Amino acid sequence: MKEKFMQIPAPLRRQILLRCAGAGLGVTMFLIVLIYSTDWRFMVPCAAAAVLCLTSAALLFDRCVRGKYVVITGICTEIERTSIRKRIKAIYLQTEEHQIKLVGVRPVRNLIVGDTLNLFVAENTPVYNTDGCNVICSYIALSKTLPTQKKEIQTQ
Repeated sequence: MKEKFMQIPAPLRRQILLRCAGAGLGVTMFLIVLIYSTDWRFMVPCAAAAVLCLTSAALLFDRCVRGKYVVITGICTEIERTSIRKRIKAIYLQTEEHQIKLVGVRPVRNLIVGDTLNLFVAENTPVYNTDGCNVICSYIALSKTLPTQKKEIQTQ
């Protein structure tokens, strides 16, 4: 099982570990409430959070082992930001064949136009076509390709 886990790409492994950490936090909170409280109603949300996170991690692990995801590699051509807090609203990726607009982006450190990004998407994620651009609203993980990795990709 460890061999299968190590074969999964690093951004997906990180997502699985984050979800397992959420399950561990839920179990820890459950134990704290169990020790300091006698009311069972306080334990239910902690147990539910632990079960939900653990189930999510197991489903993502299963999806990754079976290869039920798609990796989209593209160059960031534009970044839309909110007007007040300057958070990322959307990212435009240019692949070899398509222009992709990624909506609902989680924060990405030091993202600039021209970076090469790897987008990990579930196989059954809906893709909408709007104004000649494919729009994706949900994804599993997003990672920047390091400059040394860019050279390896270009030479292949």
